[in-house]
This record gives sequence, structure tokens and C-alpha cells, in this order.
Amino acid sequence: MPAAALSTLVALPPQVETLSGSVWRGRASLSGGHALEWAVSARDLWRLRLSADATLEGPDTRLSGVLAVTPRQVAALDWSGRAGPGLLTLAPRLAVGSCTSRAVVAVGRLALWRRAAAAEGEVSLSAGACATPGGEVAVPAMVLRLTTEGRDARLALVRDDEAGTVLARVDVTGDRRLLIRVEPEGAALVPGMPASAPTILEMPF
Repeated sequence: MPAAALSTLVALPPQVETLSGSVWRGRASLSGGHALEWAVSARDLWRLRLSADATLEGPDTRLSGVLAVTPRQVAALDWSGRAGPGLLTLAPRLAVGSCTSRAVVAVGRLALWRRAAAAEGEVSLSAGACATPGGEVAVPAMVLRLTTEGRDARLALVRDDEAGTVLARVDVTGDRRLLIRVEPEGAALVPGMPASAPTILEMPF
């Protein structure tokens, strides 16, 4: 089946401009000069596991890893590489733009089961600045640490310094809740966000 046929089967996000190749080995041209290429591994099909080696490339980005789907799990495995500020063009309706920070990605696992989630790895973000409607905002060097606690996946954003101040946490729980906690130190980096106390959001999914 040609990859272009996917557009008639599922609603593709607006960031996808064209599809080429086949469902088994194809390419999606994305906005901002980015492209996602994939090659499905036939050797896993007999185990009812669909896995594909994938690469996301752009003017300042190259990330590669494995996407895997089974009847019980959806996962991204062994993703590594670099991500530049141009990658923000793939995220619509962001309140920031024209950032200068760059990221180094080393994520071993992001996985979601019916009643559990797991994460493992690290994303290092260099210091820089981002343009916002209220003016330019300085971005400190940060590290996003991914860990698993029981049946929950936790993402902790911390300053990349000796103190290691926690700026925000995101928990994806096994009982299908998304918990977001932004600490005052993290809120201070976002223009207009209250920073007198932690901001906590909880959303089921």
C-alpha cells in the first residue's frame, strides 16, 4: 500500500504536507523543512508486534529511534540525537517562538500500556532565549529527566546546575491521569504565569 493512502484512512495532522513511499518504507514531509522516514521491521510481525526504525530530520534536527506497537503497548525506544529550535514549528499554537536553545536527546524508553506507563532517559537543553508576545525570555540550561516509579512515568525538568532546582514535573499515571506541577521557579520563566505557589493541573485521558 502506498504511504499516501494513509491520508484516506486516518486524519493526518496539519504538519504533514506530503507522503511518499509505502506503508512499509516511507517518508512524510513535514512543515518547517522537516521529514519523518520509517522502515517497518517484518521480523517482528509474527510476534504481533509492529516496529519501525524511524528518523526525524530538519534544518537543525536529527533524531532516530524505534516506534513499536503491540495489542497491549505503544512505545518509543532508543531515541537519540539532537533537536534544534526549528522543531518548534511542528507544535502549533505555542506561545513562544524564535528560540535559540538546542537539545541533546538520549531517551531509552517511553511506553504506555492499558494500566501502566514507563519512561527512561534524559534530554539536555542548552541555555538560550525565546521570543514571546511579552518580549524575549531567557531560558536557563535545563535537563529533562525521565524515570519510572511503580506504574507511573515521571518527567522532571530541573536546572542544569549544582542546585538542580526542580522547575516542573509531569506524571503519566497507570490509572490514565496526566498530572502537571509547575514550581514557582519554573513559573517565573513564563511571562504572566503566577509564581507565588505551585501550579497543579490534573487531566484524565
